[in-house]
Amino acid sequence: MASLRVAQDLHGEPLQPGQSVSSVDQAEPSPHHHLITALQLAYGSGNLPLLSQNSCYAWAAACHELLEEDRLDRIDLLEYAARCLHAAFPDIAYLGTLVAWFDAMPRHLPAPLAFRDERAADIQVVRRANCDAVLLCFCARNGTLGLPLNFSHQWLGRLPVSLIYIKDFHDLAGARGYPSLGSDPEASVSGLKLLLEGLNAKRVYALGVSLGGYAALHYGLQLGALGVLGLAAATDLTPGFLGSLEPIAPAHLNVFKQAPEYAKNLFEAYESMRHKPRVILAFSAHNIQDRQHAERMAGLPNVELLPITGYAQHNIVDPLIRQGNYLPLVEGLLSGPQAAA
Repeated sequence: MASLRVAQDLHGEPLQPGQSVSSVDQAEPSPHHHLITALQLAYGSGNLPLLSQNSCYAWAAACHELLEEDRLDRIDLLEYAARCLHAAFPDIAYLGTLVAWFDAMPRHLPAPLAFRDERAADIQVVRRANCDAVLLCFCARNGTLGLPLNFSHQWLGRLPVSLIYIKDFHDLAGARGYPSLGSDPEASVSGLKLLLEGLNAKRVYALGVSLGGYAALHYGLQLGALGVLGLAAATDLTPGFLGSLEPIAPAHLNVFKQAPEYAKNLFEAYESMRHKPRVILAFSAHNIQDRQHAERMAGLPNVELLPITGYAQHNIVDPLIRQGNYLPLVEGLLSGPQAAA
């Protein structure tokens, strides 16, 4: 059942990875509680666990299982496990990815606001006291922002904004609205306006990943957002454009089939508005579909296209973090010029 969850200020929080871990999951798909216990004991005692008693894949799977437990008291253990196991098994790319993310965490900023992802909640609010800026975070499928929310919050939760995390469990980019807010997009816009009023929002921004990028662009426009950041965002779900893609992304086609009135060319929607949000669209320069979606918005004076080179995958959050560009990109959204006329 969908639910609304409001978090007040002060706890810490855990993580889990968002990149593909198929090699780990296929090697050891079953739980590894005994290995997690060994990691706990080693962390507490300062002694290395006896890694030779199990395969590198078993230890990596144990690390993944630990991350998926969503325990608020595990972030230090999580980092210890990732670094210890990566040092022992440097060829396991999954462990290297985790270490790279830990290395990139913006620890120079204050600790993140209280948050723990409630996976059944379509709306979660994280309030920052004495702040009039709000960032709406529209998730991709499976309720992630390119990384699982608990991990993403290690960046977003340190920013000088309140946050609203938004998930579409239908994977329709908000085409049916969000049940906790309303039964359709119009009702959900009204529901978001009430949440924004409760947060004393004077400045609203939107962030969206993949199909969530389409939702961020759509809802951001309706809510008068000052800026929208789309990461590998969909921008045009009309049949003519989708038919030109090779191949068509099934999720994009599904939006058009189930909600054709919602599936628009957002260039036209933005072009017709007098006051437009500033839009930043980051995408892989080598992913043809993502580049074509971004280029559909080219020509609007308030739109900036940001191709990411050297990486061809759809999920660009990983390279942005590794390159040290993720936090500056979001900070740039929040500090950029006001809505374009």
